[in-house]
Amino acid sequence: MKTKWQEIYEDNKKLDQVFIDRYGDDADYFKKNVIEFLVELGEFTNETKCFKYWTVKESNYDKVLDEYADCITMILLFFNLSNLTLDDIPKHTSLTNKFDVLNLLYSDGTKLMTDYEPQLIKKIFSNILYLMDLFDLKEDDVLASIKKKQAIVMERLHSEY
Repeated sequence: MKTKWQEIYEDNKKLDQVFIDRYGDDADYFKKNVIEFLVELGEFTNETKCFKYWTVKESNYDKVLDEYADCITMILLFFNLSNLTLDDIPKHTSLTNKFDVLNLLYSDGTKLMTDYEPQLIKKIFSNILYLMDLFDLKEDDVLASIKKKQAIVMERLHSEY
């Protein structure tokens, strides 16, 4: 995968290690993180307002990016826990409707709880990346948002937030 995504992954591993060192002995650590992934996906979906047919408010691009960054961060944690690389990422789903893709991601995210397989993790990552296209997010904006989020989290971790 592209070098810029590898850099994001390497930075994410540093954050992951702090969390693993502090909380990794928790018997439910993995399960809590699966739920956190689903929560972050929900927060992203909520910020897009894509399903809110009753509102005229437009989504806030920066808030959408912020929540999207959290989704990427969470799925990269599972890459790290499984010692996966960003090589051999499968092609995203052939679905073109954003609601179908979001539902697929919720379904696959839920499967992680019992089916912790490398191919499932890679499939989720591929489909999360596909959301960039479906929601017209610019890759450079996404990468900048992830880096910003990583810096904030690292700062919080070192200040005992």
